[in-house]
Amino acid sequence: MNRTDLDEGVLLGIDTGGTYTDAVVLRADDLAVVASAKALTTPDDLAIGVSNALQAITDHLDVDTVRLVSISTTLATNAVVEGQGGAILVILVGFDDAMIERTGIGAAFADAVVVNVAGGHDHYGHERSPLDVDAIQLALEEHAGSVTAVAVASTFAVRNATHEHMVRDLVLKTTDLPVTVSSALSESLDAPRRALTTALNARLLARISGLIDAVERSTRSRGIDAPILIAKGDGSLAAAESVARRPIETVLSGPAASIVGAAVLSGLEDFILSDVGGTTTDVGQVRSGRPRLVSDGARVGGWRTMVEAIDVRTTGLGGDSAVTTDRREITLGPSRRVPLSLIAVDHRMVISALREQLETPPSRDDAGVFVLRRGTGITQSDNTLAQTERRILERTSKDAPTPVIDVVAGAVERRSLDRLVERGLLQFCGFTPSDAAHVLGLQDNWEGDAAHVAAELMAWYTGDTPDDFSQRVWSEMVRRSAACVLDVAFDDEAGDVLGNRVVDTAISGRQRVSDVGVTLQTHVPVVAVGGPAGVYYPEVATRIGADLSLPQDFAVANAVGAAAGQVVVRTRAEVHGDGPGQYRVITGDGTIPSADALEAIDHAIEYARTLARKLLRERAAGVVEIGEPTEVVDVDRIDDPRASEDQGLYRALIDLELRARPLG
Repeated sequence: MNRTDLDEGVLLGIDTGGTYTDAVVLRADDLAVVASAKALTTPDDLAIGVSNALQAITDHLDVDTVRLVSISTTLATNAVVEGQGGAILVILVGFDDAMIERTGIGAAFADAVVVNVAGGHDHYGHERSPLDVDAIQLALEEHAGSVTAVAVASTFAVRNATHEHMVRDLVLKTTDLPVTVSSALSESLDAPRRALTTALNARLLARISGLIDAVERSTRSRGIDAPILIAKGDGSLAAAESVARRPIETVLSGPAASIVGAAVLSGLEDFILSDVGGTTTDVGQVRSGRPRLVSDGARVGGWRTMVEAIDVRTTGLGGDSAVTTDRREITLGPSRRVPLSLIAVDHRMVISALREQLETPPSRDDAGVFVLRRGTGITQSDNTLAQTERRILERTSKDAPTPVIDVVAGAVERRSLDRLVERGLLQFCGFTPSDAAHVLGLQDNWEGDAAHVAAELMAWYTGDTPDDFSQRVWSEMVRRSAACVLDVAFDDEAGDVLGNRVVDTAISGRQRVSDVGVTLQTHVPVVAVGGPAGVYYPEVATRIGADLSLPQDFAVANAVGAAAGQVVVRTRAEVHGDGPGQYRVITGDGTIPSADALEAIDHAIEYARTLARKLLRERAAGVVEIGEPTEVVDVDRIDDPRASEDQGLYRALIDLELRARPLG
């Protein structure tokens, strides 16, 4: 690497996805890409994949010039989409039965233990009933040994978090479990959705903490002594130590970083961004250089969270999506499978096993499907496994993929196998769009023989040739990708894109309905990033009539966005009017009375400013220096039009944003 022009130092960006870990070096002064590299993600020890990526870009780099290390990741997003995560204990305080049902926690997480205890506060932050400490102690004694984390949500905790803090302190005093309280994640009054967000956070704690530890070990081993930050779902950066306690904030970290990276790489200020990875496709919009934030919480994997995030639509569609067929139709995703061409790189026995299945084809659902053990977590979790699950694990190889037909027999065992995959103890391997791309010569970085044999096996069930079957998979990937882009471009005006016959005709490549030709024209450029983008998006752009930007370094845009991000905090305060001369400033610490509307608004702004500065310091903890922050204050008032001056203030919402560039 050329070390010239690096006097201002460099920024190191790392993106850990389901398939690849990317690393980039940017010049700090102009954010130009100096070097980039990819390495396979190693789920059992993320540090190996991170170290392999760093090896390729830091061999000729003076490590003393590295000012910051910034991480983006799709691990949290993938875990939510695929329903993975650790078993948790959820302690709800003051919820009624309807509120518990509305959380959706029971439906979302079959292994979650939900306990409701007396307590909670009212709308004004006054205690509604005393906290039932005895019930909490009993729940901890009964369940602490079988869960990996605790989530706590109390009614109106954003008005008064005392009960949540009491539960948190009790958990920390009596157990070794990590604990998440809802008031630390969201300022929303919607207690059920706040509880769901907290439960998701608790399930992700170990996953994101493991990533931070892996990056710390990898960078320190190479002599890089620089602050470590993580890209959050709103595109901003925060210190790793801060985010480790709030991993839910990294949901959509990858796509948020990709939007920042796409803007840097393409130089465009108005575009639709499509970030296609191994597990998901994420699509969002940038207007006048600013991505739009979702107003009521990011939706991921069918769940509406309370995480402030860039407005992107995430679909379980990627290069590693599972390919299934019912003899006529081909279906992609939403679950991910390790591509057979990838797993065969280290395990060539997969090729011979596929050839054996060609001689005596198994059931269509099991054809070409293998399971792979995921590290040492199996042994540690044995005490929480059912007998059927232990029996299935005993049938799997510790060192190589095992065909599913050798692991399970019947529907009961198959459900147990699915639970082991959901818990992250096993991973499915199978035919994917990446395998189809190898057959078609569009991709050649893995073991092509495995892809060809697997395509021959899959084609046996549909009556296609292997090439025709792979072409159908590729075309379906293009069709589904085009639909993802059009969903955003139409902004829901066209309804279900895939259900619209005219639109679906165009994105399927047929371009004709009866005697009418159908073409589309998308008036906003599409910037496509992510490893598989070059395989599919030239055809996607053709089918939707869009100008396509595949910028240089598009495959590592997420890592570029991580390195180029800023530290941003947003805070809110409210003023409620109960009549002339009676105003209350509502904060997370209770209420502040005031006799004057403007004075109350000033108090609210100062509260929001003080909190924002505190959060900025926390999120930049470990960063030696940050640039001078810029402040934007937005006051949204509702007034009685009949009242004079400020005497008719009903309510005012104060939103304040501080933004600063980390300097190292």
